[in-house]
Amino acid sequence: MVNDQKYLEWQKRLSESKMFRRFWKFWGIYSVLLIFGVGGYLLLLGRWREVLAAFVAFVLARVIVSPLIYVFYKRQRPYQKLNFTPIHSWLLSEPTTRRSSFPSDHAISLAAITAILFWFFPILGTALMVIILLNGWARVVLGYHYITDILAGWVLGSLGAILVIYWLTPLLFTR
Repeated sequence: MVNDQKYLEWQKRLSESKMFRRFWKFWGIYSVLLIFGVGGYLLLLGRWREVLAAFVAFVLARVIVSPLIYVFYKRQRPYQKLNFTPIHSWLLSEPTTRRSSFPSDHAISLAAITAILFWFFPILGTALMVIILLNGWARVVLGYHYITDILAGWVLGSLGAILVIYWLTPLLFTR
């Protein structure tokens, strides 16, 4: 398990090594753009039903499930607990004072999208799983989340995707 000392060691290494910092910043913050790029590409191919299903799963996970959990469970993020400012992006990952570590919004959103795309495109979905694994671990290394936040996000996002697959896809794909 990752302890407080490990988070502080990673912060030190992130401040000292440009390569380490760039690698984890990309995977922890900007890798989400790869998945949204895949969605755009699928739209260009005319696969709007699959993209719509992924979007609905994303909304269910990120707009409904996560906020509901935050109402009842407020958990500090590692950077809040250990009082450091994580590497961030004003666009995709701004530090916050809200106690909203559990579940990870990145993990729940990316898992929901990836599970839907895996359902329709198994090879593409497998490649996206590698991206969400790297993203999840990077969110831990950067100090935004605990491992349990990431795991819960993956589980909840996948469950939301399963719900969408069995509820929405029959409506979208039945003529």
